[in-house]
Amino acid sequence: MEILRSLDGLIPPLGSSAITLGNFDGVHLGHRELFRHVVKIARQLNCPSVVYTFDPHPLKFLAPGKAPLLLNTPVEKRRLIAASHIDYLVETPFNNNFATMSPEQFVDEILIAKLHVKALVVGYDYSFGKGRRGDTKFLKTYGDEKGFTVEVLQPVGADGVPYSSTRIRTMIAAGDVAGVVRLLGRQYNLEGRVVPGDQRGREMGFPTANLETDKELLPASGVYAVKVRHGSQEYGGVVNLGQRPTFGGGSSTIEVHLLDYTGQLYDHNLRIYFVERLRGERKFSSVEELVNAIAADVLRARQILSSVQIVQYQEYLSLK
Repeated sequence: MEILRSLDGLIPPLGSSAITLGNFDGVHLGHRELFRHVVKIARQLNCPSVVYTFDPHPLKFLAPGKAPLLLNTPVEKRRLIAASHIDYLVETPFNNNFATMSPEQFVDEILIAKLHVKALVVGYDYSFGKGRRGDTKFLKTYGDEKGFTVEVLQPVGADGVPYSSTRIRTMIAAGDVAGVVRLLGRQYNLEGRVVPGDQRGREMGFPTANLETDKELLPASGVYAVKVRHGSQEYGGVVNLGQRPTFGGGSSTIEVHLLDYTGQLYDHNLRIYFVERLRGERKFSSVEELVNAIAADVLRARQILSSVQIVQYQEYLSLK
């Protein structure tokens, strides 16, 4: 997959393309269905498939106070989109010029003039452009006029509710990391670099790696059973998210205890796959009570993780 930050001087120029538009935060199963359709159409037309999105998220420019915490870092988003066999990912910087652009301008100046769109695939609730006038009705009418097809993908979802990034954010914020697997098609995860901590875990017999991450949205404070990738190795683990109220609180931390691991982790990268929330964050009356609780957490995590495998991102699109 080729990543484009600008369409000026695109080499080689696209003779035609099949395109889908959207923010695609989370790259959930609904997004993957869009990608599946656009790749299928691109192959039928013998042209490249294109995912067109903005960076940053438009609300971070238009209304920063209302902008959502994102489910993916830019690197994660690119990797997940590439896994769906997309040819080009366009990440256009969102600025005032785009904020004031009419839907007609966007279609004429970007989709037609630069990407030579022959087919467009969008979700049932997609809209864009000034005043969000560029909805599916507009696109179908304008596509007929300009000579490209528009396919509107109808809602797909779980439990009768459409997949949506908003729904996934709500579940993550509530700590429902087990429930989001059926919406994401994989475990919610984050990557972080191990940095020095205060060594309290080691002193209590449960050494932890303290992580710094670029991930914006973290699950609710509490203790989670997790799988941990360290290089090519995989471990079970227990992670604590929160302010450690037993020790007086403070800034939030991500502390993970790897089961059956000994060694040095400082400055290494770990990827944490959230499997199940074990409990919420609590203030214990003594260090001894906390140690007993951690021991119980570790035991329960071992029981849960013994039969759990990391759910990988697997694209189900036929390559025939």
